[in-house]
Amino acid sequence: MAKIVLAGGSGHLGKLLIAHFVQNGDDVTVLSRRKNLIIHPKVKVVQWDSVVLGEWVSALESADALINLCGQSIQCRFTEKNKERLTNSRIIPTKLLAKAINSLTNPPKLWINFSGVSIFNGAKEIQDELGKEFSEDFLGKLCQKWEAAFWDSACINTQKIVLRISPVLSAKSGMFAELYPLTRYGLAGHVGSGKQFVSWIHETDFVNLVLWIISQVNKDAIYHACSPNPVTNAQFMRALRLASGKNFGLPLPVFMAKVGAYFKGVDPSLMLETVPVTTLLLPKNDFNFIFPYIHSSFEDLIKKLT
Repeated sequence: MAKIVLAGGSGHLGKLLIAHFVQNGDDVTVLSRRKNLIIHPKVKVVQWDSVVLGEWVSALESADALINLCGQSIQCRFTEKNKERLTNSRIIPTKLLAKAINSLTNPPKLWINFSGVSIFNGAKEIQDELGKEFSEDFLGKLCQKWEAAFWDSACINTQKIVLRISPVLSAKSGMFAELYPLTRYGLAGHVGSGKQFVSWIHETDFVNLVLWIISQVNKDAIYHACSPNPVTNAQFMRALRLASGKNFGLPLPVFMAKVGAYFKGVDPSLMLETVPVTTLLLPKNDFNFIFPYIHSSFEDLIKKLT
């Protein structure tokens, strides 16, 4: 039985992980800003404000793994106010966790800090864990600042790993859950040129990857939580239509994508920017993807809804 602590683990990705940790019989604690939160009968919830040290620090003592999922959703317009909120929600908790770790007698053995594959937004070539074609847009710089805050914190008795997350395809949340209903109305066509790359990972592989990282004896410093097979937006949407039994999807021109993003309250780059990211280290180290291809991933998720 392992002791696992999730900071900011009350969201969808946290709950995916929690379900498997509990099933494994692990001792699971979630650090949450919400008071009296109940996630699972076997999960302990400790309140923190993610800003200052407090009694919550003791929850990290002797942990086998700390997983930091903190960060406000990027599903918003990138106004100056939102940019500040998105940045602070990542940098401040990360620096605080480092202070907490350094105050402990028996700090966590492993610290996995989430980041995003959007660090490579707009890259001209497909990037793996060794890639350095970092983006100069807001999300790219945000990820770089987040990772810098993580690496700058000296935690000599805790192994540290960055896990760059791609969109996690899940039956009930996220990208797939938003796009799948559109297939019924013939609206699931490619966006813009359709040539922009989409990096992704099935929810099952996402969970298995985190478990796999924790179990590894010899760990690398950075992993990409994405399929080794990125696809273009046109390929992504076509696979979704075929898995849904639909032959037609009305394309969404750039202008209409920007209009739709405005009314949805998100930045249009989330639909239009290319994110050409893959993983080199996972296949090299024999991580077994259950759903390495987009077609089978969509088919599995649709089965879960029927």
